[in-house]
Amino acid sequence: MRQKIGNYVTANYLSEGTIDALYMSLRISGVNDLSPENMPIFLDETFAYFDKNRLENILRFLEANYKDKQIIIFTCTEREIDILDNINLPYNKVHMNGGFC
Repeated sequence: MRQKIGNYVTANYLSEGTIDALYMSLRISGVNDLSPENMPIFLDETFAYFDKNRLENILRFLEANYKDKQIIIFTCTEREIDILDNINLPYNKVHMNGGFC
C-alpha cells in the first residue's frame, strides 16, 4: 500500500537501502560538530544495500561536501571502486586479505 505524500511512513515501508541512507545521513550530519579537529570519516559497509545510482550519488556528495576530510570506506565489493573510476574521483585502495567477504 502506497502512502500519501506528507503522511508519516513507518520504517517497515522503506527499503534497506533507504534506511541505510537515512542512518548515514544522520551520522555525517554532525561530523563537523563532533570535534574542532579535522577528523576522518569511517564508513564500514555503509553502502551494502545502496543501488548503483544511490551509491554514485552519495560518493559524489561526499566528494563535493567533505573535501577537507579523509574518508575511509571499508567494503568487500568492487562497486565503490568501479564507480569512483567511472566518475574519475581519486582514491587510494588498500587490499586486506581475510575477513568475511
